[in-house]
Amino acid sequence: MTADVWLFKDGDFAPGAELLRSEREFQLWSYSVSHSQLLLRANRMPQGDQLPTTIEVLFKPVKAVQIQEAYLGLVIRCATEEESARILDGVSDYGYRSHEARVLLLESEGATGYVVTSAVGWREGVMSPVQASFFNSVHPDWPVEPLAGVHDGSRIASPQEAVEAFLTGLPEGERRERYRYVYLVWAVTHENDLRRRHNFGVFLTEADAEEAVRLVTPHVESCYAEPLPMVL
Repeated sequence: MTADVWLFKDGDFAPGAELLRSEREFQLWSYSVSHSQLLLRANRMPQGDQLPTTIEVLFKPVKAVQIQEAYLGLVIRCATEEESARILDGVSDYGYRSHEARVLLLESEGATGYVVTSAVGWREGVMSPVQASFFNSVHPDWPVEPLAGVHDGSRIASPQEAVEAFLTGLPEGERRERYRYVYLVWAVTHENDLRRRHNFGVFLTEADAEEAVRLVTPHVESCYAEPLPMVL
């Protein structure tokens, strides 16, 4: 990780102070109801040239926004007292931790938007093809979305896509942004006073996994079908 910044204290938000400046193209990448999180991502220049590192900017919790879907170059700065008063005058006091809300301005190509939020941070580094985001942990489950709390089902792969991945492999260098659940059948036995776990197989459908459990159960102490996300 070449950069890891998180700003949340009053002293981090001096009126008018510039927080981040970049010539990259930033895209509105994700929004999560969980903790009201807003994520921007930049991994290329406005001309389309891919870059070796990715920058992600996270705002949380977000109270109000006026943003674009993309920015060709971006400056994030703290609003002045006058700018804050003008923007907050049009925002309801209702919401999570409203007393901690700070107004951050997003400036690009002569246009200005804003995010009213309690905290902001950014991370830059090399993102692997199977990494959903710098801000979504791999524990306890493999993350299939950039932010926790995003579950719209749009990234679920079809059974045909899963089979095709087994037959032809996955394109090198492309992001793994789709997934499908497969079912691992495993059992427990006792041999020579030792408890052992056996992995019997992975099944593409829950029905097949349940049938396998039915066949194996009479011969072992216990048997289970465990759903696992297969990242595509």
